[in-house]
Amino acid sequence: MDGKTKRLAVSALLIAADVVLTRFLAINTPVMKIGLGFAAVALCALLYGPWWAALTGALGDLVGALLFPTGAYFPGFTLTAACTGLIFGLCLYKKKPRWINAAAAALLNTLLVSYLANTWMICLITGNSYSVMLSARAVQLAVMLPVQLLVLSWLSLSGIVEKLKK
Repeated sequence: MDGKTKRLAVSALLIAADVVLTRFLAINTPVMKIGLGFAAVALCALLYGPWWAALTGALGDLVGALLFPTGAYFPGFTLTAACTGLIFGLCLYKKKPRWINAAAAALLNTLLVSYLANTWMICLITGNSYSVMLSARAVQLAVMLPVQLLVLSWLSLSGIVEKLKK
């Protein structure tokens, strides 16, 4: 299989994994989401870089929202899903595997994208106060930061990326 075909096939599998991990194997409430959906996008970022991971994150959100909606589709969440892939790619792609890179990716993603940006998107949809929603979503931040740090460190340091590139 040539490189382009393999990239498309792997990306399609990662999009499917993102949908399953986000829609079915996560704790989803109206104000927070706790799960491992980010891992598929992170793996894509490690394999193919920030722009491809951003596209994969956006497509994962779009496919999940269209096939398994939990409410009306809102493009702001697709944008933040793309930002997740971009951040993971910028922090992890072609970088020497170090826990500090995983920590930067986890911190930037959980704080900027998940906590601040997604909270703002929820406020745009619901009309709730931003400060009230931030306090309600602090639990998600407290849970997901260490989870993302552990998973991103494992993905970066385990050698799985080198095995998948072969």
